[in-house]
Amino acid sequence: MKPREFTLRAVGLGLLLSVVLGAANTYLGLYAGLTVSASIPAAVLSMFILRKWMRSGTILENNIVQSMASAGESLAAGIIFTIPALVISKEWHDFAFWPTTLVAFCGGMLGVLFLIPFRKQFIAGHGSRQLQEDLIYPEGHACAEVLRSGESKGALSIFSGMASAIALKCSSLLFQMHTAFVIPIARNGGRAAFLGLDFSAALAGVGYIVGIRIASMLFLGGFITWAIILPVFAPLNPATSMQLQIHHFWASQGRFAGVGAMLVGTIE
Repeated sequence: MKPREFTLRAVGLGLLLSVVLGAANTYLGLYAGLTVSASIPAAVLSMFILRKWMRSGTILENNIVQSMASAGESLAAGIIFTIPALVISKEWHDFAFWPTTLVAFCGGMLGVLFLIPFRKQFIAGHGSRQLQEDLIYPEGHACAEVLRSGESKGALSIFSGMASAIALKCSSLLFQMHTAFVIPIARNGGRAAFLGLDFSAALAGVGYIVGIRIASMLFLGGFITWAIILPVFAPLNPATSMQLQIHHFWASQGRFAGVGAMLVGTIE
């Protein structure tokens, strides 16, 4: 008897995880400029819910769930890295709901339609050996191994991280706990330098996932922008608020330094 695959519970769970992980990646991508893949977390959560909780899930159902969640996350990543460019370039004045939805729908349909002709050669493994060695899809192989092994212990870590973030957010709201601090570090006459510190559970989580190398690059980019570029090049007027001027300069011009760094960094 063929194992269950396209079932109502698999589709429902896939839709739920697609919305949740897609929304989380949308927020994270706009906040930190990075997204994390949803394939392996979705596979782990699916096995935990279908196999450990319902005790009747199959590997095919788990594959359906992680595929749907991964597609939703990828679609969100495609939107947040393209639509804001229209706002920054002033082609759009704000984020309109229906045009953005239409762009997302068309992008998702094009992605599916373009993938269908290449699935057999690139994904299913029927291509040449050299092609399979060149296109190894390490994350896809890792997700496949997770599904084959039926390992769902990682779900406890995911739930623990979620609980920690919820506890931190609730504590900051209920008990007025502040995670941001401004520390004066130097003063010269009428001028002063301050060091601002803040803690974010979302950034801590994504930093743990991407590793020290990428996290260090992000920190270095932020340090160069706020400690060198803005203090040196921002035209300040003592008659108005310094904080407002700095943020205005960063929003109108400072961010383009990061865009230029990304463009030049792609040249080898």
